Amino acid sequence: MRPAALLALAPVLAWSCSRSHDRDATADASHASDASDAPGVDAGDATASACEGVDAGSAASLLYVDLNISASGFTEHEGQTVFLVTRSNTYGVLGSGSAVVSGGAFAFHFPRGYQRASDQQIIWLLDADGDGVCDAAAGDHTGFLLVSATDPPGAEPVAVAISDNHVQMTPSGANLCNPAFPFGDMLDMNVTGTGFDADEGRTVHLLARTVDNGAIFASGDAVIASGGFVLHFPRGFERFTYEEIFFFVDVDGDGRCVVGTDHPGYTVTAAFNPTQNIPVDVPLMDNHMAQSARGADVCAVMDGCQLAP
Repeated sequence: MRPAALLALAPVLAWSCSRSHDRDATADASHASDASDAPGVDAGDATASACEGVDAGSAASLLYVDLNISASGFTEHEGQTVFLVTRSNTYGVLGSGSAVVSGGAFAFHFPRGYQRASDQQIIWLLDADGDGVCDAAAGDHTGFLLVSATDPPGAEPVAVAISDNHVQMTPSGANLCNPAFPFGDMLDMNVTGTGFDADEGRTVHLLARTVDNGAIFASGDAVIASGGFVLHFPRGFERFTYEEIFFFVDVDGDGRCVVGTDHPGYTVTAAFNPTQNIPVDVPLMDNHMAQSARGADVCAVMDGCQLAP
């Protein structure tokens, strides 16, 4: 379980800014929900300023760099959906996404998706029957690649090429395809908002991210009705972890989170460990919190800053 307690994190983490909402279409489905994605807003000068200097400022050497994954040789799975997870051996999932195989290929771009100078796993699932779980009897196929530790100069991204290898077990002997367990430790998540009566009929935008590198695992929006809303995020929650939930009620309807106009909010989930492959239910209240537990500005995050150590 990590971290032991999010609220106990000392404000010594260095944060950096990346336009997490301006992401490649190939990785877009990593944040899919039953509602549409949260707005992809261009982070202008004001937002860029808000990204910098939070907590300890900018790091001389980033702990995380971007990860680019290109895949080829998947002709056998043309038109199927692939779900991919990249995870550090020490920090868990640093990025997840889904894409449709086209021309035997697909690609992912994960901002801050590689932990510098560490071995990292890439695992993927070709979901032949489209039911969202891995079942070899249904024709689903998995794959695995271990990225050896590398330390790129500056903030250069790490590029990794994968091919359709049909690996079923990790080097440690773990079975990659067990329908009783969530693939890559990623569970579905249901977020239920209540107490939003004052904003009836307005749109709420929401995202959920890991505390490790700021990777967004889910994002979506909903219209408030009868004082509440419900959002369903396929594979939007990582087991064993605390996940940050950022949101804002779009009072003026312009798609941006504006301090002093819109109603921001923030909470942290429990570190769930369900014994079955079942959705995690997360309750949410209209709390008007403007900062995260680590001092990140809610509006800055919602408008495109990937604040991370």
